[in-house]
Amino acid sequence: MLQGRAAECAEIERLVAGARAGAGGAAVIRGEQGIGKSALLDHAAGLADGALVLRCSGYRPEAEQPFAALDLMLRPVRDLGGPDAERLRAVSESGGAGREDVFTARRAVLSLLRRAGAGRPVLCLVDDAQWLDAASADALVYAARRFGAEPVALLAAARDDATFGSSGLAEIRPARLGPDDAAALLRALLPPPARDRVRAEADGNPAALRLLASCLSSGQRAGRINPFTFHDGTSPLGGTVQAEAGARLAALPPAARTLLLVAAADDTRDAARITAAAGRLGSTVADLAPAERAGLLETTGLTIGFAHPLVKAVAYHHATTSERRAVHRALADSAGDGEPELRAWHLAAAAVGHRAYVAAELERAGEWSGDRRAHICYARAAELTADGRTRAHRLAAAARAASQAGLLDGAADLVARAAPLAADPLTRAELAQAEAAVEFERGSPRRAARTLIDGAAPIRGRDPAEAALMLAEAVRCGWHAGDPRLVREAAGALRAVPLPAGPVPAELPRVVDAAVSAARGTRAPAGPRPPLPHEPDRRLAASLIPFTDSCETVSRFARDCRDVPGRLPYALQALARALIGRGRHREARAAAEEGLRLAGEAGARYRAAHLSCLLGWLAAVEGDEGRCAALVAEGLEHARAEGIAPTVSLGTWALALLDLGAGRHAGALARLEELPEDAPEGGPVASLARQAADRAEAAVRSGRPERAEPPLARLEGWARRTSSPGIRGLAARCRALLADPATAERHFADAVELFRRNEANVYERARTELLYGEWLRRTRRRAEAGRHLGLALKTFEELGARAWGERAKAELFATGARTAERPEKDGGLGRLTHQELQIVRLAAAGASNREIAARLFLSPRTVGNHLYRAYPKLGVRTRVELRRLDLGAAAGTGSAGPPVEQPGRPG
Repeated sequence: MLQGRAAECAEIERLVAGARAGAGGAAVIRGEQGIGKSALLDHAAGLADGALVLRCSGYRPEAEQPFAALDLMLRPVRDLGGPDAERLRAVSESGGAGREDVFTARRAVLSLLRRAGAGRPVLCLVDDAQWLDAASADALVYAARRFGAEPVALLAAARDDATFGSSGLAEIRPARLGPDDAAALLRALLPPPARDRVRAEADGNPAALRLLASCLSSGQRAGRINPFTFHDGTSPLGGTVQAEAGARLAALPPAARTLLLVAAADDTRDAARITAAAGRLGSTVADLAPAERAGLLETTGLTIGFAHPLVKAVAYHHATTSERRAVHRALADSAGDGEPELRAWHLAAAAVGHRAYVAAELERAGEWSGDRRAHICYARAAELTADGRTRAHRLAAAARAASQAGLLDGAADLVARAAPLAADPLTRAELAQAEAAVEFERGSPRRAARTLIDGAAPIRGRDPAEAALMLAEAVRCGWHAGDPRLVREAAGALRAVPLPAGPVPAELPRVVDAAVSAARGTRAPAGPRPPLPHEPDRRLAASLIPFTDSCETVSRFARDCRDVPGRLPYALQALARALIGRGRHREARAAAEEGLRLAGEAGARYRAAHLSCLLGWLAAVEGDEGRCAALVAEGLEHARAEGIAPTVSLGTWALALLDLGAGRHAGALARLEELPEDAPEGGPVASLARQAADRAEAAVRSGRPERAEPPLARLEGWARRTSSPGIRGLAARCRALLADPATAERHFADAVELFRRNEANVYERARTELLYGEWLRRTRRRAEAGRHLGLALKTFEELGARAWGERAKAELFATGARTAERPEKDGGLGRLTHQELQIVRLAAAGASNREIAARLFLSPRTVGNHLYRAYPKLGVRTRVELRRLDLGAAAGTGSAGPPVEQPGRPG
């Protein structure tokens, strides 16, 4: 199926199917150049298995030669012979197109195609019908209007202004591709950094998307595209659009060509800006008229745009280098006082060689232009810089900004360019941060931690605040690597940094120590963690996120990272973990899937591996064996190759949980006994506690209770050192499994009470209710067992934990209780897709389609389509009715949730 052409392909399929059934027809695909008309003809040809396909294309030089196109199309059926073929040959060879010749050709074509279709269907395909000779076009249209009772179909492609088939034939009008389809088309052609710019520039025209993608330089493909002028004039264009637009452009008066060049050099489409700059070069508003008459420009009172996306490229490429520079200088001079970035970029486009003052303006623009554009500003500033030390500093800033924008390849390239020039320790430290970010996301948190520790050492005295931030980040990297030695080394170096009063609080080392200790379960927090009221930037928040136990904090961090592509997959991973702790598994899956998609596009292999295992864990809870196995295999392949212990631990735990839910207790035990028993190798104590509880349960249920004692001992040690009701509940549950009948009930009751107190951990609470209910049923207390089993079943069904739910149903059946299917109690939420769930929650909160689209990186049209499909599932018709529903809190959409208990998060 062609991208974004489902409706058009369906129309064509109906046409071909009609011909096969003896009820043919005809249609004209009508649209602008590059819209995909020829591709639709090829799609039709691909449907014609067993049919006779007759093709021809209009050819402008033969447009005055009567019957030239018919001669080409009908050659394969000339051998049918008969009077019709002879008559057609006669009129064609005569070269005449008189009235009698036209009538003869009409009848002959219709009769010949009928005879050709006597034994099989016939499909006639005509491309560039606007250039058919008039005699051929007339005969084909005449015949096509009479195919309704014949096994013959005609499909022609023509431009918007063509008269072919304009009366009497059906039309198929492919529209420009929407943002989602355009992005999908570019996915195989371009890396992520350049896709959005090419998509915006091509404006949905498929040919423009492909051609502009193929014309990008290596720097542009890495995302370094002038934010105010897409084209740089260095890559040649080709094709009929260039030839035709070039000819029309050459025929314009010089002043009109200048005005077109200004419009092509300015991506704002602002009519006042364009005419003001053109006025500096001698053009006036009146010079728009020849370009409009030539079909090159489309203007309103406020905007000046091009009639076709590729005409803009042609206008820029056809100019000389000196003409383009003059235009950029005029645009720079026309920039307003509040537009320093626009002025800097046009000055840079006009510059030749090194220009210190332009480079300085670009560097200043990079400081406040935002994470998505800063790297472009710094990189171009470096190109305009002669001094090696200054160039190294600007390249380092570009590398760091590129890494923050998620442009890993671009960041790595900039690091390589800057490294030979970097002599100053501060510049080398900035490079170390960019290099570490690339190493971390590409798959080696261990190398990233080492790079940061080594890079921070030389600047402890000169810039202690920066050194402290680097070392806090090194702690995070070491933690994710599962390397306690690196964590201790980085934390020790952090404690040794002489932090003065300033943007980085002096208590940062104590905060990091407390966070790591709490996550490792080595000691209970001595009280509330010291607050960080004025975090200097998002780096500090990112460094502390792995150790937080607050869903509100993680949600806020994810919301803040929406405009930082490099950190967003990490934030979504943290959010998914926190949501799991709240029992909001469906929302957690939506966040993790978005994070996995973004990580995959960015080439962030470590992040993708960990998110794959996290999604595998969720699939294990649901009992989806195939999905769990596939996701975990994908994640473990990289994690094992790089020795990333926490990710390996998470993936192995997911497979063990799958076994446990399916009743394969011995297999689950074998897997769980492979896992590390300490943090950070096995993850935070939250994960370790749950793994230990699963291991104890697997041992008891596989008939090896003695092998449950070691994990229980660790659980009880953690329970003594923390105030977490979740960990204490797990310990009580496992103790109940090993206890004698006289004391087991007390431990089960304690566990249930602790989990009810800890409302966040609903999955573990349901498993506790299930185990307690099973124990009560075995002691013949069926009524009590039914209550606990019913609560467990309700929670498992809400979580989508099918295997666990089936086990609860079976136990309920054994008590004699009825377990008929319950009606939907979630108001239809369970029938929504993950994306529909995100969108309806934002809509219910009052966000417009455009606001939702910006939040979720979709188009407003796509948001509208999702709402259209979601409303019937929820039984509503309007947003007013939507707001009355209990949709819960929004995951990954900026809504903050209540605090999450630490034991609720896997990995």
